[in-house]
Amino acid sequence: MNRLLILFLTFFVLTGCSEKNSNDALETFRYWSGTQPSTDLKLLKGQYWQSGNWSNEYIMYLKFKPTEKWWTEFIKQNNILVDKEDWAIPDDAPTWFIPSTNSIRFGGGGNFDQGSRYLRDTITGICLIYEIQL
Repeated sequence: MNRLLILFLTFFVLTGCSEKNSNDALETFRYWSGTQPSTDLKLLKGQYWQSGNWSNEYIMYLKFKPTEKWWTEFIKQNNILVDKEDWAIPDDAPTWFIPSTNSIRFGGGGNFDQGSRYLRDTITGICLIYEIQL
């Protein structure tokens, strides 16, 4: 019985503690959402990192073009409000993560805000998401 327990724990430790890294938009979306993207989304760029420990800390950047309906539902379902506070793009952001001057920024304002922001260009509809959970 002890051997079986040791074997199980060894397997759990070795398989459950690997980082996830991706620079692929589709893979980034899958890691972040846990689902396949719907036809309402056109994924453009992505970057994802997740820690190898049990807490699943992650940092995600995503550039995509959703339908107006998808974006409106996403903002509403997640209770994300327009952000008017000062915010700077993180130093580790990929070179393509550049909000346009036409972007409206959402997020922030909560006690648990770690800096996640959701941006949408009002003319092109291109969205950028920076989400962090540490």
